[in-house]
Amino acid sequence: METIREEAPSSYLMKLVGFSEVKFSHQPYESADFDVGGHKWYSQPNLRSNIYFITLMRLIFYPAGKLEEGGKDHVSIYARIENVGASMQIDAELKFFIYNHNNKQYSVFQDGTMKHYNKEKKECGFAQMLLFSKFNDPKNGYIDGNACIVGVEIFVIKPIEKVERVVFTQNPPENKFTWKISHFSYIGDKRYYYSDEFVVGDRKWRLKISPKGDKKVRALSVYVQAMAYLPNAVASSTYAKLRLRLLNQKNSNHIEKRVFHFYSRENGDGSGISELISVEDLNDESKGYLVEDSIVLETTLLWVSDTKFVKFFDVLLTDYVRIFVRFGKVCLTKAL
Repeated sequence: METIREEAPSSYLMKLVGFSEVKFSHQPYESADFDVGGHKWYSQPNLRSNIYFITLMRLIFYPAGKLEEGGKDHVSIYARIENVGASMQIDAELKFFIYNHNNKQYSVFQDGTMKHYNKEKKECGFAQMLLFSKFNDPKNGYIDGNACIVGVEIFVIKPIEKVERVVFTQNPPENKFTWKISHFSYIGDKRYYYSDEFVVGDRKWRLKISPKGDKKVRALSVYVQAMAYLPNAVASSTYAKLRLRLLNQKNSNHIEKRVFHFYSRENGDGSGISELISVEDLNDESKGYLVEDSIVLETTLLWVSDTKFVKFFDVLLTDYVRIFVRFGKVCLTKAL
């Protein structure tokens, strides 16, 4: 596929002056080495040893085509990797450029496929980039003053190093919190009232109540808020399925509601029940929820998510994921 653009290639550009001398040559001109950025590579996956690896490339230009790959009557161009280990595969996207002096723009050639470099495959490119006759006809603008300009843009796919691993855990440790509010009548005029914080999973939590409700209906509102993350915890969404209870202090006729919510990273994000019990029923001591001016609330986090970053190759060893790996390419076959 050929497109046009004004911007020069970002990786490498070279100008061949006095080009007519070599235009019939089937032997290639090889550029100097150039790098396309440094990355950490795992050269031995079983050892998981980090190596900082700079990809060195060369631009290979065949003025009269690479015959052994079908380049007869064409100009051929390739990008060759100069340093690739026996156990490496480097994946890259390639775009080749020819400057057109007529319109002051570049003709860009690409086929939209990923190129896979390894020890056996060190060159990738086009045997038939452009017809020889079209390239060498001065009227087409590729040759000007017996000179031509060709280049390449290479985007190396960086190998993934870490994976965000989200685990949804049922009944995590210490997942129940009980809050007894004494002297309840004294907080009746407060719009909101908050419990102490407690820890479940990687976050702190707290209960928030509105004694007379948040809406026109006068009712006790109860919410569970996700608060700060523990040190070194990953700040991401936190899923929780929770049970909210207003305990009956005279019998087992508790009021129970269940809520599930993806809590955002924001400190204080909350979810709950806006009308757990009407103010009238709550204040009726015969019903058993308000006893000696005290109420008891209980929340249990039935499910909660924890998020951690793990090394990519550690993920391969878990039972949660089966991954097919090549350097620079990952295919997940089952969600984490």
